[in-house]
Amino acid sequence: MKVKGYYLLALIILAMLACKQPGANKPGAKNEGNTVAPATAFDLDERFEQADSIVVVFYKDPYGPDSLRYTRYYTQASLTDNASIEHLKKQLRERYAQEEKRACRSEGKIWCFSKGKVFQTVYFSTKCNDCCYLYLIKDGNFYYSQTTTAFAEWLNKIKPTTQEVANQGLEE
Repeated sequence: MKVKGYYLLALIILAMLACKQPGANKPGAKNEGNTVAPATAFDLDERFEQADSIVVVFYKDPYGPDSLRYTRYYTQASLTDNASIEHLKKQLRERYAQEEKRACRSEGKIWCFSKGKVFQTVYFSTKCNDCCYLYLIKDGNFYYSQTTTAFAEWLNKIKPTTQEVANQGLEE
């Protein structure tokens, strides 16, 4: 009788192992609630480790009346110093979770470079009373993280140093 119990237990364990979803414990993998497990941006895109420069872009009027073209006019700062890149990397080590695209607008974006080539764009908003995030797009999915106070302060410090880029067209 004991032997039959062991066979039944072994059969149940094998059935459970066979039903386990491959990759279910990996960062960014779907879990039981059909939501996506949080991950850092480094888990989502390993190229962040090789970032050697960034361009921080601030839209001139992100909350203005033109919801379709507000990204057309901007100022930017090109940064290659390690301190700036580390500010971004620290924010990218926060937890990111896959979500549907949020309805709020971005205040700007950060182009991440490695060896002179853009490899990822990170969008941000520091309007922390209702819309305070960084997000990136990976494989057509949106991954959001809460903007840290330190990162928002760093962005506010960078903003006055930005310059308008030539050939943006005339403002209407």
